Amino acid sequence: MSVDVKVLERLSNADGIVSCEDEVRDILRDTLAKYCDETIYDGLGSMICIQKGTGKGPKVAIAAHMDEVGFMVRSITDGGLIMLIVVGGVKTDTLAFQRLRLTTEDGKKLNGLVAGKYEKTADSQMYFDIGAKTKQDVLNLGINVGDMLSFGTEFESTNLPDTYMGKAMDDRYGCFALVEIAKAMQNIEHENDIYYIGTYGEEVGLRGAKTSAQMIKPDIYFTIDVATYPNQFRTDNTNNRQMGKGPMLTHFDRTMAPNKKLVSLVRNTATKYDLPLQYDMFNNGGTDSGEAHKVGKGIATVTTCLPCRYGHCAASIVDVNDIDNIAKLYTKILPQVTQEKIDANCKNKLATLEK
Repeated sequence: MSVDVKVLERLSNADGIVSCEDEVRDILRDTLAKYCDETIYDGLGSMICIQKGTGKGPKVAIAAHMDEVGFMVRSITDGGLIMLIVVGGVKTDTLAFQRLRLTTEDGKKLNGLVAGKYEKTADSQMYFDIGAKTKQDVLNLGINVGDMLSFGTEFESTNLPDTYMGKAMDDRYGCFALVEIAKAMQNIEHENDIYYIGTYGEEVGLRGAKTSAQMIKPDIYFTIDVATYPNQFRTDNTNNRQMGKGPMLTHFDRTMAPNKKLVSLVRNTATKYDLPLQYDMFNNGGTDSGEAHKVGKGIATVTTCLPCRYGHCAASIVDVNDIDNIAKLYTKILPQVTQEKIDANCKNKLATLEK
């Protein structure tokens, strides 16, 4: 297996809630961008790395979001406790006394513990404790209202082959997949221009997916996200999110019903090349596809997800064989997406991509 786990480690350890994705962008600039020909940005901060083909093909977007769930400083008490607001769908029932890491405006990192009780109202008593005794102690450290907090978990091996644990796998795991796909595609001849997008603000409303898609106007849009099954005791037909068994093809979610021709393309490609693929769908939540597919006259869109254990909490567990397999899958899919097939087979670019 050829995936570079050091890149995943850097992505997982980076801190970046919505509007604070700078650390993640910097890593993608060092890794993803070097396999591409041009890098541009939308007005919110989504990063778009363009890998050019022969010039005869369509625009194909592949997106993964840069932001993670986390917290923001809401206020500071006279006794030096830092009151928090939750940003994104943090699993608050797992929070008590977890390590958090605060990033000040000038980039200083401060460690502490989260405690208290979270309520989805102004009455929330969730707070961050760094051991300060007064409000002035906190202010002296350069902490301000609006500062970002992330989980303080550090990336590490579980001591099982190819299995790792770290924070923010939703969706730094997808960002890592973009890097591996771009690395593989640079050596494969193809017609299309591929737009690898690290999107802004997915966890709070799929925001960068809309603005980046409006900016580049792709013909085809793929999303790579992650999904977790809530009960790890179940490994039967109800659990189609099992790590180590390949990526998932998402047939439906709350925000989008995918383009059926693209669903067939992904499924038939996996079958043809004997690549593992799980078949998933869900009624709660969504991905960047939910906004991207509505841009302009509508964009043919499909979502593939990577399996992990535990999400939106202090740490997730992943098997990087799934990254290897999703990279192999996309390197077989992307050369098939040609302008000829799009133009010849249907209106509004909803292509019959397989004969």
